[in-house]
Amino acid sequence: MKLPRPCTAPVAAWRLAPVLLAAATISLPAEAAPMPLSAVVRPPVVGTWRTQNGTEVSVAPCGDELCGTLSYIVIPKKNAAQCSATDPQTFASLMLDYSNPDKSLQTRPLLGLTMLTIKPTGDPNTYTASAYNPEDGSTNDVQLFVVDGGATLRIGGGCFGGMCAVTQDWPRVPDRPDAPTFTCTGGQ
Repeated sequence: MKLPRPCTAPVAAWRLAPVLLAAATISLPAEAAPMPLSAVVRPPVVGTWRTQNGTEVSVAPCGDELCGTLSYIVIPKKNAAQCSATDPQTFASLMLDYSNPDKSLQTRPLLGLTMLTIKPTGDPNTYTASAYNPEDGSTNDVQLFVVDGGATLRIGGGCFGGMCAVTQDWPRVPDRPDAPTFTCTGGQ
C-alpha cells in the first residue's frame, strides 16, 4: 500500500507575490520618503547590557555614532546604608562624576552619563569604542564584540605582542522602562 507523501514543497511564493505587493502598496502613503536600511535594522550592539558589578549600560544611536549610557546603577555595599537612609531623589542628586580628572565635569550626574562612544567597523558584530570609567575617571580605547548570537557584549582592549588587555563579558538584559535609575542593594 502506497501512502501519500506529505507536501514538503514551499508555498508557491509567486502566487502570493501580487497579494503581498498590493498590501504593501496600500499601506504606504504616496508621499513616503525612502528610508535607509540602517533606520530599519538596528545594529546588534543596540540594547542594554549588564556589567560585572550589576550596573547596566544602554546602547542607542546618538547622532552618527552609538552611545552607551549608565541606565541602572548598583550602589556599592560601602554606600548602601547611606543610600537606603536617604530619599531616592536626594541620593540620585549626590551621584556625580567626582572621579573625572576634568574638574568642570565633576558635577555631572552619573545616571544617564555617556560612558561608551561607539563606532562601527566593517564587521556588523565588531565595534571600536572610547570607554569612560566613572570609578577612576579614566578613558580607554576598546574593542566591542557582539557574541553568543547577540546575547553577550565582549569588551576588551585587544592584544599587542604577547600582552592582552582585560576582557569582560556583559550579558544582554531587558531595557528598564524606568531608566535611568539605581538600587541601594546588591552591590559588591
